[in-house]
Amino acid sequence: MYKYAIWARINELQTVNTIVWADNDFAAKQIAEAQFGVGNVLGYSRVED
Repeated sequence: MYKYAIWARINELQTVNTIVWADNDFAAKQIAEAQFGVGNVLGYSRVED
């Protein structure tokens, strides 16, 4: 499992930074889209511990 930093839109004027754990980039994006909605994930990157 890898740690990913997620940047997502929560409404028209606000964004949020959060962390998810996933096996790969695609899974990280899917997890974030499940939480914030499809199209609201603005960016993601793997974080090295």
